[in-house]
This record gives sequence, C-alpha cells and structure tokens, in this order.
Amino acid sequence: MPYLFRLLILSLLFSVMAFGAKGDRRYQVLADQYKQNESLKVDEKTSIGTIGQTLKSTRPQFPLAVNTFYLRHKHGGNAYGWYVGDIASDRFENLHAFDLSANRLSAYEASQLRFYATRREKPFQDESDIYFDKRFLYTSRVREIFFMRNGEWQRLTSVPLSGIVKVEAPAGAAVIIGSSVLGKAPVTLYPVRTGIFYATFVVPQTLPVTIGASVHPGKLTKVMPNIIPLDSSRYTIQTNVTAEAVALTRSLEETEVLYDQFIADIAKSSIGAGVVPFDSIYPVMKKPPLGMSKEDSSYQGYVMEFENTRARAKTQWQDSKSRELVAFNRLLMSRLDFFEKDTVRDILIPTSVTVLPMEKVISLRYATASKRHDMVWMGAPKNLVYFDSIVNAMKDPKKLQIYITLQNKPVWIEERDVVVSRHHYRYLKLEFVYNGVTIEGMGKFILSDYILAQPEVQLWLNPPPKSVVLPPKDTVKKVVDQPKPVVDPLIDFYRGRVVEIDSGSFRYRGKIVSLSPYAIHKTEVTQDHYRRIIGNDSVTFKGENIPVHNVTWNQANAFCKAVGGFLPTEAQWEYAGRAANNEGSLWNLDENPDPRAYAVFEKNSYDLSDKDSLYGPRNVGSKKPNEWGLYDMSGNLAEWTRDLYSAFSFYVEGSNPTGSLLGYENVIKGGSWKSDEDGIDLTSREAEDPRFWSDDLGFRCAFPSHQKVDLEKAKKILKDRGVTIPTVAPEVQEK
Repeated sequence: MPYLFRLLILSLLFSVMAFGAKGDRRYQVLADQYKQNESLKVDEKTSIGTIGQTLKSTRPQFPLAVNTFYLRHKHGGNAYGWYVGDIASDRFENLHAFDLSANRLSAYEASQLRFYATRREKPFQDESDIYFDKRFLYTSRVREIFFMRNGEWQRLTSVPLSGIVKVEAPAGAAVIIGSSVLGKAPVTLYPVRTGIFYATFVVPQTLPVTIGASVHPGKLTKVMPNIIPLDSSRYTIQTNVTAEAVALTRSLEETEVLYDQFIADIAKSSIGAGVVPFDSIYPVMKKPPLGMSKEDSSYQGYVMEFENTRARAKTQWQDSKSRELVAFNRLLMSRLDFFEKDTVRDILIPTSVTVLPMEKVISLRYATASKRHDMVWMGAPKNLVYFDSIVNAMKDPKKLQIYITLQNKPVWIEERDVVVSRHHYRYLKLEFVYNGVTIEGMGKFILSDYILAQPEVQLWLNPPPKSVVLPPKDTVKKVVDQPKPVVDPLIDFYRGRVVEIDSGSFRYRGKIVSLSPYAIHKTEVTQDHYRRIIGNDSVTFKGENIPVHNVTWNQANAFCKAVGGFLPTEAQWEYAGRAANNEGSLWNLDENPDPRAYAVFEKNSYDLSDKDSLYGPRNVGSKKPNEWGLYDMSGNLAEWTRDLYSAFSFYVEGSNPTGSLLGYENVIKGGSWKSDEDGIDLTSREAEDPRFWSDDLGFRCAFPSHQKVDLEKAKKILKDRGVTIPTVAPEVQEK
C-alpha cells in the first residue's frame, strides 16, 4: 500500500504539472500558433472582406493601423490565422463590441488571449472568430466573454457598436479632423463615435469645407462633401494707375498721387459685380440631429470647426478675387515706404519774411498751396555777424538760398479712410547759404495748430520717455520708512515675469493708434514654465530655459488662459516690442547698429551647421533687451498673436485695434532663428493656420494691467499638476 500510495501521489503530481503546463497554453494564443499563408474564404458570416474573396493569413504586426480591420480565426486545435482587410460594412452590425481601453487591455495583449463564452474551461468554447481594430475587439456570438489572467476569470461586457463613415470625396482630398490629417479620400473611417461626425476636406484650388453627418451604431454613413472650386474671376477696377507708372515715380509726391487715384478708383468700382456671392455658394451649417441639443458638446465642436473653416474659405475666396488688387496695393505701399525713409535737404522759398531787427530774429512763413508745408521758422543765423547780410539778401536768390532738412514722412489726414491732405512735420534744421557759405540757423519750427493736433505728430514731438536707469546701489539714499515691497515668488513661478506697459499711442500699420495699459511676459514662454502649467510638450530643441515651440495657436491660447492671461493683439505685441519708438529694428538706435546684439536669427543660428551648439533657438534672455526690458522680441522664435489676418484690409481701429474681422489665419510676429534681417523687423507680419506648429514658432502672453494673481487657485493648479510649490520667504528689508 505505501508503494501504491506513493505512486498515486506522483501520478497526481505529474497530472497537476501537466495541467499547469497545458493551462498556460490553454489560456493563451502563443506566437507559434499563428500560421502564415492559411487560406480563408469569406462568406456571409465573415465581417471582413467581400463575400467569395480568399484571404491569406500573415503574422500579427503591432501597433495596429488606423482604418484597418483584423480577424483572428481559429482553424482548429491550436492553429490560428491572422487576416487583414477592409471592414464589411453590410455585416458589421452583426458583431458585438468590447472596448479595450476601458478594460485596460491593448490590442497586442488581447491578441494573445483565448476567450470563452462562460467561466468553464470546456474545449471549443473560446471564440473561433475575434475581430480587432485599434480601439475594440468584436465577436459575433455572445454579448460577454471571459478570459483568464493571474489565475482568475475576467469578464468583458459589450458596448454599443461604433459607426462607419465612408468618405466619397474627389480622389486626393485631404480628410482633416482637428489638427490631424486622417488620410486622403476616398477612405472608409472606423471606428467612428456615434452622434455627430465632422471633418474638414481640403483639395487644391478649391474652398475648404467642413461636413457634419449623423453616425448610428453599426451603420454605414456616407459623406459626400460639396467641393467648391475657387472662382477664377477676379475683382477688376477701371484705373489708369499701372505698375509701370509706379516704378517710374521719382518722388514721394508722385507716388502719393497714384496711391490716392488707386484708392479712389476702388471706391468707385462695383467690386464683385457679376460674381456669385460667397454666401450663396457655400454650404450651410447642419442642424443637430433629432434628439440632440444644440448645447451638446459634440455638436458644439462641429459648429466651431464649421465656422472656422467657413471663415478660412471666405478669406480664400475674397483673397483669390482680390489677389491682383492686394498685390498692387503692396507695390504702392512699398514705393511709398521707399521714399518716406529718406532725409531730404532742399531749397524752400518762404511765403513771407518778417524781421525783428532789435531782437535779431527772422520769422519765415511757409505755406504752399496744398499746405504740404504749413509752418513758421523763427530764429537767427548761428553766427550773428551774418544777420544783416542775410536780411538784406533775402530777395536775391543769387546771394542767398535757404535750405530745410526734414524726414520725408508727412502726416496723412483722413476722412472715412480717404486721404484728404498730407503735411510735413518732421523738420530737422534750417540753413542759410550766403555767397556759398553755409550758416546754420538757430531757432524753432512752429507747426500750424491743425497739424500739431494730429496724434502722429504729437508722438514724434513728445516720444515716451526711455526706461529710467537707477544709479549704482551704493549711491542710493536708504529710506527707512519706504521698505522694498515683498513679492510672493509664487506669482512669477505661476504666471511668469511680466513688464507693465502704460497707456500710449504709436504709429501702427500707417495710422496712429492708442492702447490701454496692459502687461506682457518679459520673455517667451519657456519649456520649464509650459510643463509646469500644461504638462508634456513636443519640442525639438530641449532645454528648460529654451522657449517652448511646436505649439499651435490653440495650445498657446490655452496656456495663456490657464495663467490668467491671453495672447497679445498684434498692436500690443508691436508697441511693447518697439518700446513706443518709431524703429522696427532696435539696433538702428545704437551708435554701432548690430542685429546680432538683440536677436537670434539666420546669421548667428540657422546658417550654422545643425551640429553647432548655437544652431536653433537659445535660452530666453540671451540677447540685449529693448528699452522696456523685454527680451527676444526680434528673433529666437516667431510668436503667435491674437489677431486674425486678412491681406486686403485698409481699416485699422484707432483705439486698441484687434485685427481683421475676417480671416482664418492668425498673425505671427518677430521672426525667428530661421529669419533674415528683414524678417526680424518688429513691424513685419506673417500669418499661419492656427493648427500649424513648427520648431521656430512660440509665444508669450499678455495680461490686464496690474492684475492680481489668485494665489489659492495657482496653488491648486500646481498641486494638481504635481508641481512643488516654491517656499514663500519675506525678503530682507534694507535699513
């Protein structure tokens, strides 16, 4: 008996061991059980391929591809085939779906599991056909299935089927959802969430359209966007102003005459006559499907995408028709800029002369017929020895000429966007040339009141003061009753360091505009700051103090909102960058102009080898700041602004301008490490699709003036992000 008993124990032990080994294989599909080149003929019960088609098995490859359907078919025993093909939309509704992510499974893990209809381990109860895509697995037999993991049964419960969308657009049309290009049409998309499906379709030489459609569980929805070709007709005007005439102008005045004529001809023309209005050719927005509220988040997503695409399409439609006019307007403006950059020294004959011999003062009145010059110069020759000789020679042009030097940039006075007059005001000096000898005049130019009242003139005569530079610390008188204010370090840690900008006015896009006070980030938003608030980024050039890049307009805007701000308008950005002066290139204010002192740009970055440590954007603040202490306004990264862009826009608001009402693209400013010197001029502007991102595009935020930061909210946000909050320690006050 003992011998038989031991034999029985050993038998049982071997049986358990064998069962355990067999169990590993029983609950799993091992890699060697997948057979290649096994044939499967598709029938009416198969939800992949077309009926009658013969599929050949292949090795499973992960991750699974989008818009691709997979079948794991059991041929018998432990032999499986893995098949790849198109979803059979007419048989898809016969399947039951199981959400992989909701059950913490990946498609790769699920492909290795055997599935059962019950918790019992009876042979042949695992599913013979399991279908996969990137999000779900499917069966045709049961609404719940089981698998074994860690010695315990796990259950999957079916969820409603997703839908299928078949896009029947012209071949080559890009299918875009959000910022992702899903493919080129024609294409079948699945799994697609039920409810509202929407996508944007882009075809060269056509208007982009966003199409919405209702998607139902297990059903096929066909989407056929109405692709609208760009109308080949162009806005034309009757005008004698030609490019050849513009190129032949030899003075600012000649160019201004052509510009005024061009604008007048536009005003008289019936632009758009005979052209089908945009609203009548563009598709209308769909209403929500029956049973869905307009406030539903998916419908609101569709509305937003539709409106954005429609705005973009309308801009393209207008620009395509206005292209020739826009290009000609740019030509005229460029010619005007060319002459306005000049400093002119020329003989001007006074309208009248008044001499006060006792005071040794000469008063010269200038008033041309057009009032282009309308002012008085009052003074005397610097060398008074010549006073009497100059007075006596006033009416003899052979003995005396009076030269005036001025910047050739008159102020434009407009009414309803039409220039009614232009007047010089940037007078620099007056000189008497007596018998070939040049004598400098010592005096002042007195402008007429109506010219003096123009904001542009006031800004030139009274520029904002430059930053105050404090004396060295050891020469500052210490004041006991005025302690240095204590600033909570959490404010800068959360919001970022800002510069407060006072209200003011400046010349912006050809007009004088005024701005209310605001604050703006001292530097571009760094990678460290971005991760602190948002989390992960996808930068190309890594470094805590390198500005964050590869961010879309929406991502930049979301960051600014998170820290209590907003993207700056183009006017706010440019006013801050230029520090209220009239230069677009800050280095021109220096005695030895050098853009490399202020900017990371093509010459000291992009032109270098990509192996060079100086290639690409650099740490913020690595170059000289402007007069207001702002860094990298020129170069390093181009920066998003809040404004929409439209090329064909002459209207600029006089107070706090906010950009075009039309347009789809957003204005970007400042140029980048890839830009040439012209590209980093602070007055230059470019535009990009708000979904665009690149390694030379970043941002900084603006804020209400002297904004109080909600520190409790800041602490909560940082805590939720898992960020260590800085210790608040009062600074030592000087005694």
